[in-house]
Amino acid sequence: EERISAHCFTVRNKINQNYKSLERYIKMELIKPNLSQLDILNRYLKGSSIKDCGFCTGNAILWAEEYHVSYVILSEMLVFIAEEDGKPSSFTFPIGIGTDFIKDIQNPDYLLNARSVFDEVCTYFHAQGVTPCVHCATPEIYEIITGWYGKEFPYTLDPGDFDYIYTVEKLTYLRGKKLHGKRNHINNFMRNYPDYEYYTITDEHIDACLAIARYWVEKHDVLQPELAEEHAYEYNIIRKALSNRRKMQMTGGIIYVNHIPSAFTLGEPLTNDTFDVHFEKADDSIDGIYPMINKTFVANELQNYTYVNREEDLGLPGLRKSKMSYVPDILYKKGIITLTGLYD
Repeated sequence: EERISAHCFTVRNKINQNYKSLERYIKMELIKPNLSQLDILNRYLKGSSIKDCGFCTGNAILWAEEYHVSYVILSEMLVFIAEEDGKPSSFTFPIGIGTDFIKDIQNPDYLLNARSVFDEVCTYFHAQGVTPCVHCATPEIYEIITGWYGKEFPYTLDPGDFDYIYTVEKLTYLRGKKLHGKRNHINNFMRNYPDYEYYTITDEHIDACLAIARYWVEKHDVLQPELAEEHAYEYNIIRKALSNRRKMQMTGGIIYVNHIPSAFTLGEPLTNDTFDVHFEKADDSIDGIYPMINKTFVANELQNYTYVNREEDLGLPGLRKSKMSYVPDILYKKGIITLTGLYD
């Protein structure tokens, strides 16, 4: 009877342990990025060396509601998890605290911990009845994942999600035949508006920036009425970013033409050598205003960086043409890995 009792006790313990483990997967604590989480997110994202704009702290916080993204920290690693219809839909490769991610993914010890966290997240998805998918997945990450599981998974690159990255030197001087058109537009601007004014954005410029953003929204609501809701959301994001720019370590520039606010840009450091431009809005009835705010901002504010990430084109033809016209030095490719058959 004692042996039977001891055996039953052991079985109960194992059942309880398994239940608690499963319960952890099912009840994984997802945290919505917000300003109160800024210091925690910075611990993982600042200095990570990832040039993907999706891993910029400001973007993670500002767009969390729009894209239904939360995060979880497991074994001192950060994972972003996107949701759709109340269920998880995709997640990011695990990131360690304040480390050089590009070097870390060559480190066996780092990858061992990342694999453990990755498996735990996949188990969480499985418990929700969802096929795990990895977003913001570069070709290098795909190689790691297929190496872990010894099988090929469907991998879809999304050109609309590629980041356009340029050297600071290129955007400052616009040298070369391919950028001749940009120089012409800037020369026209300088000739027509020699008394333009440029300022680094401070508190006194917030209302002026918002006036530019409102003008942009009103104009594009007429041109693209089907995107009115997105325009309104972006305006509110811009307002939040401007109000909290110092807290989020954001830097911006504004141009006045004939003393009227006409263009502004705003962004933040992404890595030690890369600055990410979040917003750029202008009165495009002024010839050369967009190339002018781009060049002037980079020349005045970003000379301590090597690269500028001007983010993705969202699959919009006009935006793609504009970003390609600057001839990107890096087209940062990423996509979705669908872990089909992972549990087979």
